[in-house]
Amino acid sequence: MNTSPETCLFTTRQLSGRLLYKLYLAVFVAAISSLFYYRLTHIPSDHRLLWLLISLAEFWFAAMWFFQQGFRWAPAFHTTYPDRLPTEHLPKIDVMVCTADPDREPPSLVANTLLSLMAYDYNVNKLAYYLSDDGGSELTFHAAYQASIFAKYWLPFCRKYNIEPRAPQAYFSTENSIASYNSHSFRLDYSIVKKKFEEMNDQIEQAGTCGKVTNETRERHMGFSEWESKVDPSDHESIIKILLRGDGGDLDADGNPMPTLVYLSREKRLGHPHHYKAGALNAMNRVSEVISNAPFIINVDCDMHSNNSKALRHAMCFFLDPKVGYQIGFVQFQQGFLGLTENDLYANSGKRVYEVEMLGMNGHNGPFYAGTGAVHRRQSLNGKKFTPDFRPNLDEELAVGENKNWNELEEKAKTLTRCTYEQGKPWGKEMGVMYGSAVEDVFTGMVLHSKGWKSVLCSPERKAYLGYSPVNANDSLIQHKRWTTGLLELFLSGFCPWTYGVGRLTFGHLLCYTAFSLWGLWSFPILAYGLLPPLAMVNAIPIFPMASDPWFKLFVFLGIAPHAYSLLELMWVKGKVRMWWNETRMWMMRGSSSYFFSIISISLKLLGLSEPGFEVTSKVIDKEALKRYKEEVMEFAVASPMFIPPTTLSLLNLYCFLRAMMMTIIRKDRWVTFDHMALQIIICGCISLISMPLYEALFLRRDKGRMPTSITIYSIGLSLALLYLL
Repeated sequence: MNTSPETCLFTTRQLSGRLLYKLYLAVFVAAISSLFYYRLTHIPSDHRLLWLLISLAEFWFAAMWFFQQGFRWAPAFHTTYPDRLPTEHLPKIDVMVCTADPDREPPSLVANTLLSLMAYDYNVNKLAYYLSDDGGSELTFHAAYQASIFAKYWLPFCRKYNIEPRAPQAYFSTENSIASYNSHSFRLDYSIVKKKFEEMNDQIEQAGTCGKVTNETRERHMGFSEWESKVDPSDHESIIKILLRGDGGDLDADGNPMPTLVYLSREKRLGHPHHYKAGALNAMNRVSEVISNAPFIINVDCDMHSNNSKALRHAMCFFLDPKVGYQIGFVQFQQGFLGLTENDLYANSGKRVYEVEMLGMNGHNGPFYAGTGAVHRRQSLNGKKFTPDFRPNLDEELAVGENKNWNELEEKAKTLTRCTYEQGKPWGKEMGVMYGSAVEDVFTGMVLHSKGWKSVLCSPERKAYLGYSPVNANDSLIQHKRWTTGLLELFLSGFCPWTYGVGRLTFGHLLCYTAFSLWGLWSFPILAYGLLPPLAMVNAIPIFPMASDPWFKLFVFLGIAPHAYSLLELMWVKGKVRMWWNETRMWMMRGSSSYFFSIISISLKLLGLSEPGFEVTSKVIDKEALKRYKEEVMEFAVASPMFIPPTTLSLLNLYCFLRAMMMTIIRKDRWVTFDHMALQIIICGCISLISMPLYEALFLRRDKGRMPTSITIYSIGLSLALLYLL
């Protein structure tokens, strides 16, 4: 994207190994072409429906593989140089945090995230923070209020000793946090600040346990008066409270200015769409525009705290680069996750997405917007199209009114967060975060790219943000169902990459966005290969070449090569073999469950029968379940319909595999039987092997995380019904 003289704030390099990849690509394309030739020249005289279904499944495997090459054609890596930034005159940044449910997203978690962000290594006069609480909860407001008090001690402590990480929960739980300093003054300050943090945390936890804030605390801030009468999360007026006044209005314990901190809960009324997280982000956008009006906006999920205090400086290296900075609409940071097991049991680390596929998008016009940890140019987010003559004037954009009347700003902000404010306005359609999809982030990023803006993936050596991923199978499957449903909504909308994107996106970007938006259609080939080979096998119907047929080698190659490449790719980003094995298992489970249910959800929407909901995954963790998770034992526990399809597939393939092996052993023409059914036996065996945790949960385990009996009965019944299908 740019060269590397001293004046540049970042450099770009293409990743090596492209020649080997292109050789693999050429061989694989030839193999796929041979497969289609075989299918077209070996049409059976009977069971043509089976031939058609398996051929369509193989076609879709090939199509998805083709789309994914957009990620792998020319991956690029950026290196930033924050030390080259000017010490003064850095632009202002508005920081936005969303939360929606105090039961699923504990207020103490929200407070920890806020404090980590408020402690950025950045001029506090240039920062303003906005917390959107779509739950309208007094407990969340209380957590933000307590965080605003503790921040007056936490921020000076972070600056004085330059500590990392600056999320207090993470810092104080680190064993060597105090051992790294020997000075008496540090140990004294450490003890004082830690005690204040524990007091803050205790007050937040006690309020959560009681379900209300004490009268003593309520008297300390007039903002609590908003909850003198019960606030219904789905039907209430706007609540806007400025907890910290920037520009010297509030000072920390050392007498230095504090950043602005605003709590807002937008108005909600029954019958008025609120557009979930996208609506919350747009409301914060408008509120921030009248209070601080920074030229840049970053949004961070409430469960993803800052892990690198210099993150904003790294982002500014792109925006302020003298050669190409004006072209960049947003900077997306890689995401990292806390508490992952050694082998990433539920494949939630996002390694392949963030360390492979996003790097691949860097080689085009940049990665998609991932919904958190993204710094946006306000002009690009607010609808401006990029033109070659665009040159931002940050000096003008920094001009914000002095001597603010904070009470007037609160009242003005309320008018911007009313549920009727957006009626007849372009919010969510032409400006702001886009509406109409559960993946408002990918949708918005694609629209920004279509308007000519570029993006970059920022990957500092120290992860910028760390969050929490699901620690049980059900939450992981539900999370992917929500994402997949939203992506399919995008593909079927007026913003489909192949309609809206053609002529606006580069071809590489078009492939990448297509691969993401059609994620859910992986369900068809996965279900086809999980159902058809075993069902055909028990009915003595071969659907693949015999082992003695030369074409057999082609199918073996096509079965092994992509998985081998996938393994090598994961190991290249410091993954492990067992991590890849877990990822493969979860891919199959999601394909047969999350993706399958997302297709049903979208079909019901198209028929006008129902609308897809927005399910928030819980951040509350049971201690026994957490212990099993750390031991890498899969957690099922709840009688969720998400478990029925993968459990049924595993039982069906196990039964068919054992039956086929038994028949091969006892029949006199055993080798003839094996010759005809070799590939089907291998496929059933592989699915059975990868499903071992399911069999343990069904039949062997006695702990609370085992598969519920009702799911076992449903799955066995469905398997028996399928056996009589052919």
